Amino acid sequence: MMPMPTHSLQHQSGARRARRGFTIVELLISLTMSLVILSAATAFAVTSWEGRRGWTLREGVDRSARFIGMAISRDASEAGIEIESTPVFGTLGTFGDTVSILSVPYDPLVAPTYRFDAMDGDTINPLPPGGNCGATCLSFLKEDGEFDLQAGDLARLQIGGERRLLLITAANDLGGDNFSIEFLPVDFILSRPAGLDDSTRIDRFGTAIQKLKAVAYWYDPSKKAVMRSERFSPTSGAPIGELLADGVHEWEASLLFTGEFEHRYYDGADEDSTNDGHQVMAVKVRAKVMAPRVDAAVNNGNPVYRWYEWRVAPRNLLYEKNRL
Repeated sequence: MMPMPTHSLQHQSGARRARRGFTIVELLISLTMSLVILSAATAFAVTSWEGRRGWTLREGVDRSARFIGMAISRDASEAGIEIESTPVFGTLGTFGDTVSILSVPYDPLVAPTYRFDAMDGDTINPLPPGGNCGATCLSFLKEDGEFDLQAGDLARLQIGGERRLLLITAANDLGGDNFSIEFLPVDFILSRPAGLDDSTRIDRFGTAIQKLKAVAYWYDPSKKAVMRSERFSPTSGAPIGELLADGVHEWEASLLFTGEFEHRYYDGADEDSTNDGHQVMAVKVRAKVMAPRVDAAVNNGNPVYRWYEWRVAPRNLLYEKNRL
């Protein structure tokens, strides 16, 4: 038998090596590396997904807070337009959890002022207590034959240096140059003097009325919500609220005065001169806003919340302080 050539043996050995598969060690190493890579990718995906869920919750909280802050900043910036504050009658006020803002509206011109008209031709002054066309009724002179006051309007009654808020329940054209308004018989509206009590006497020569714009914010704990109002109950004078933002679990409001003083409300009738209404410079509001739901993968399943603080200093109040 002839011996097989050496090059044939080498060729067969190379073919066997070319057809050889993975060894068990190589297979185990490959599987281990694959599991490590897969585990890392899965962990990254889970972390990214949880992070996104957390970001979504926190973004929702920030969005609600931004909306509250923008609304308060917009409304509070109008405080004192065409109406100056006095020690006992500020145009920006906080009482309890309520923030109230007063200004004179423009539509498109400033709301007109109507002079009182007793319609009796007499000169006796001041008039008896109450109105001149009824206990809660006052008559005024039209402007250019017109008047724009109507039921539901809030108005400022100016009697010399004294002010009263009136919630108008009816406005009547008396013909000629006169009209009358009827108002709600309450002592306070937005924690400011209202109506005509027995000690308030109308000055026939120094009394006028003008429409006001009023905005109020307050906290409703039963709804965990901040409410906003521009309308008032015709029977009680209380603001009629509309939902501004929910998910609010705490709410605080205070006033900042000249001299860097801070008080929960203004009071020009007490002995403390640092909290008079005409010394108000800004309003400060703090709120604890929470996400609408709890996610087990976010914040260890605890509620996501943040505290926010806004300070608004209306330029009209600053102008009052700097007026020569």
